[in-house]
Amino acid sequence: MRSTFAGLSIAISGAWAQQRALDVTGHNISNVNTPGYSRQSVIHASTSPTYIGVSGNGNLMNVGTGVDVQEIRQYRDYFLDQKLRRENQELGYWDARKGSIEELETIFNDNTEDGLQSVMDSFWNSWSQLSKPGGGLTARSLVKENAIAFVETVKNLDKMLIDFRRNRNNEIKENVDKLNALTKNIADINYDIKKIEGSGVIANDLRDQRDKDVLELSKMVNIQVVEGTVFNINLGGRLLVADTEYNPLVAVPEMSADGYYSIKWSKTMENMNIDGGSVKALIETRDELVDGFRDRLNEFVKGVAEEVNKLHLAGYGNIDSTQRVMFVNSTDNTTVGMDISNIGYNTELLEVNNIAAAKLAPPGNYEDNQNALEISEWRLKDVFTDTQYDAANGKFNFDEFYRSIITDIGLEGNKAANAADAQNLLVEQVENRRQSLMAVSLDEEMSNLIKYENSYNAAARIVNALDEMLDVIVNKIGLGGR
Repeated sequence: MRSTFAGLSIAISGAWAQQRALDVTGHNISNVNTPGYSRQSVIHASTSPTYIGVSGNGNLMNVGTGVDVQEIRQYRDYFLDQKLRRENQELGYWDARKGSIEELETIFNDNTEDGLQSVMDSFWNSWSQLSKPGGGLTARSLVKENAIAFVETVKNLDKMLIDFRRNRNNEIKENVDKLNALTKNIADINYDIKKIEGSGVIANDLRDQRDKDVLELSKMVNIQVVEGTVFNINLGGRLLVADTEYNPLVAVPEMSADGYYSIKWSKTMENMNIDGGSVKALIETRDELVDGFRDRLNEFVKGVAEEVNKLHLAGYGNIDSTQRVMFVNSTDNTTVGMDISNIGYNTELLEVNNIAAAKLAPPGNYEDNQNALEISEWRLKDVFTDTQYDAANGKFNFDEFYRSIITDIGLEGNKAANAADAQNLLVEQVENRRQSLMAVSLDEEMSNLIKYENSYNAAARIVNALDEMLDVIVNKIGLGGR
């Protein structure tokens, strides 16, 4: 006769297994809003049967011994994880580039009275006013004020562009610090996972934490994850995370006057090759994009200054016959080395009667405004040539050249915005596929809750029934002969 205690063991195993399932269900429900959490489920398996004897027809008989929890399974798809990291890297690049160009567009914003286009319009118009009969001190004062406004506006633009570069440079340093913190944390989690899983237990929640950090890291740089017996992260062909160790990066100021950061491997001080993510966008913006637009703005400013100086030097004020330029290098009051960073207004022209409106030398040139007319008309002269841009005759006047800068910033902004929107949609699609597998469904968990609760109650009833049977055996059988 088979022991009644064997049946009790089976029932208890059932109750225990359903209790573990209820624990996991509760864990899922508790983490329904936890970022990066992957739902889990209990995998039950019947335990090995036991031999109980031979049947009447001579067949061996086995009977089950209950149920056991085989594993607590986490629902993830390795290939979707990898794809999301790749797409996230592209999204990080375009998001960072889009944000930088939006800031650049704000710097070049010409929709205000203080914008450079408005300042230039006022500058040329004041020369036009001075060229008209009767243009006197008021018109000369307007020329002076608008010339000074031009100088101050372009120097302020240059300062904002330099600050813009410095801000991108600081962001690069901050990103390196953040990257090091993430990789250290990933290596630490790897250590904890190895310690836990060494005993045969799968560290599901730690794996979720690691994946969340890796996903954040993928938005910053072009990483490749290799997962097997060890968990490695490669960056630019070298190990960034080698299982439980990490190789930190360092932002090193260059020896140039600007002192901008370059990114190197901390241990070897070799240059780091970053080919994706937000860090690449920041480096490109700092070193290429803003410099390109600043160079073109500088070309515009020098073009205006040099052409106006050339014409102004050919004319005369109405005090003496000294011929003067209008714009100078403010460091030495000459025109040598004059550019956007040092342009200044010739202090000799603070006396507005020295402004060269006339072609004839004084005295007797008060009615001669021919030079002012030539300067005002120079606004429409084609003085810039650049094969990169497609003007009707291959050349640009001042207005066309400046508008080409604004237009190209807008085109770069639209390109980045469109790419970021498209990439964001792609990331959402991959994430939706991923969440369809790993996300917690409250409806499903409530259904499981009822299912496991019913199973637990049924196992408990078996325990109660067997307890009653044991009570009969122990306390009642054989009492009739006493």
